[in-house]
Amino acid sequence: MPNMRFVVLSIVLLIWADSIVAQNYPISSHYMFNPQVVNPSFYGARKGVNLGVNYRHQWAKLEGQPLTITVFGDANLPQLHGGVGFGVSYEQLGAFTTTGFNLGYAYTQEFRKQVRLSIGCNAGALFSTLDGSKLVTPQGVGANLNDASLSNQQQKSIRPLLSVGISCSSKYLEAGLVYTNVINAKDKFEGSQMTLKPQYGGTLQVFIGSKVKLGSDFSIKPGFALTTDFKEFQTDISVLAGYKEYVMLGFNARGYNKRSFESLSPILRVCPVQNLAIIYGYDVSLGKLSNVNKGSHEITLNYVLPNNRIFKSPRIINNPRFL
Repeated sequence: MPNMRFVVLSIVLLIWADSIVAQNYPISSHYMFNPQVVNPSFYGARKGVNLGVNYRHQWAKLEGQPLTITVFGDANLPQLHGGVGFGVSYEQLGAFTTTGFNLGYAYTQEFRKQVRLSIGCNAGALFSTLDGSKLVTPQGVGANLNDASLSNQQQKSIRPLLSVGISCSSKYLEAGLVYTNVINAKDKFEGSQMTLKPQYGGTLQVFIGSKVKLGSDFSIKPGFALTTDFKEFQTDISVLAGYKEYVMLGFNARGYNKRSFESLSPILRVCPVQNLAIIYGYDVSLGKLSNVNKGSHEITLNYVLPNNRIFKSPRIINNPRFL
């Protein structure tokens, strides 16, 4: 069997090739719980301060596998007619690592306090590092890569990030559309004789989610996401059932079409204390990589502090003059 390090890093090199436009878009099976991580128009939708951290360990036991950590937060600010949010992410894939920062704002207009229409924007930067000492090529390894576009030294690059989104929410349904990497800037890595300039392309995502009450105690939460770079399409379809706000259990199916079925992910969400949620998902690989990995682990910690806990209503003292 080929060395797994060689396989994974070769895939990375193919993605970076100048003739290919690839997406730089971290995967998450928990998209239905925090759509604002991708779409800034959902900032402030929770009517409070929303903080969270997500950890995803993809394709466990496969050397050089992707590892992603994301810290996110947003807040509803009635004074600004919307919400603000931020995100900090770290991703590692073989010899390639990225650290990203972004800030954003969403303007919200409510109609009869039942329908919420919002437009949002995120801006930030992505810092990339390519460690040439970890690269493997068909012609060499480490100090002797024998490739004019690669260096055996550590190379760094920085590029701007910009995404825009729109969403509409009601009591029973929420839907959003977001386009990421609007600027479509390139990284620049100095090789031994040439400069490698990988281009990542923009990504469009459509998201639809809902929560349907079944009596006073039970609910069903279906979700759907379609992600595309206008060359390939990826679908996520999820269904979860919950008991009050204490527990929710279900699954997410990713990449199902006539040609393939990427993964099936059981998902568990529990709330041990009020306003704190712990979400765990395990992606069972069903594609060709299933023979060389042990699936993907993902966990999210999420805390929401409602606005009514922050902005207390002023005490009213009746004046006899107006009684």
